[in-house]
Amino acid sequence: MVGAGPVRELLASAPTAVRRIWVAPSERGQVAEIAESARAAGIAVQSCEPGELDRMAEGTRHQGVIAETRPYRYADVDDMLAAAEAAGEPPLIVALDGVTDPRNLGAIARSAYLLGAHGIVVPRDRAAEVTPTSTKVSAGAVEHIAIAQVTNLARTLGELKEAGLWIHGVAAEEGAQELATTDLKGPTCLVLGSEGSGLRPLVAKACDLFAVIPMTGEHVGSFNVGVAAALALYECRRQRLVG
Repeated sequence: MVGAGPVRELLASAPTAVRRIWVAPSERGQVAEIAESARAAGIAVQSCEPGELDRMAEGTRHQGVIAETRPYRYADVDDMLAAAEAAGEPPLIVALDGVTDPRNLGAIARSAYLLGAHGIVVPRDRAAEVTPTSTKVSAGAVEHIAIAQVTNLARTLGELKEAGLWIHGVAAEEGAQELATTDLKGPTCLVLGSEGSGLRPLVAKACDLFAVIPMTGEHVGSFNVGVAAALALYECRRQRLVG
């Protein structure tokens, strides 16, 4: 993570994601403030000559500060089911198909955490990973919600179905019913695809049914996937609260 603003936000939202801070030797102004915050959080602060900071930043304006982040520890899908059982709640999992923008992953993680989901499942290939960008966008939520990478998403959905979850594709597929009339109170996996291509055929085939979010506008094709996930998660949360 490069630059005073991004590093400051990362320290504020997810300090455990930061392994080390490199700062210019002078440590004046905002650089000094960031270094002080890092030390207070128990993060190593290392002085680094401007030329070395330039090399590490690879052309990005660093403003005298760079953060090294820790590799993200992905969870197992079984961890999510165990967390739901421990909480005495029906599982609520979000599965993402073809979502490649780490900012969308971060936004979805934030909504999923705040609305009571037990985890997020993403494919290992051709999908967004947890990065400093997604960590920042999530406001640190990626550090507090389980995220699993799987080799075969369709197969994982089948395994979740065998574990008792209903697999709901949030997509305007044939026969889809409105989200508000879909029963989401039981064990649920919400599956969302990319805005451009939607769900891949094998992933769509793994869904038990489809739910669509009604729209009134005629000139925009769909919701952003992060917005769609938030709306679907809210509806699930609403139904569970009202019983």
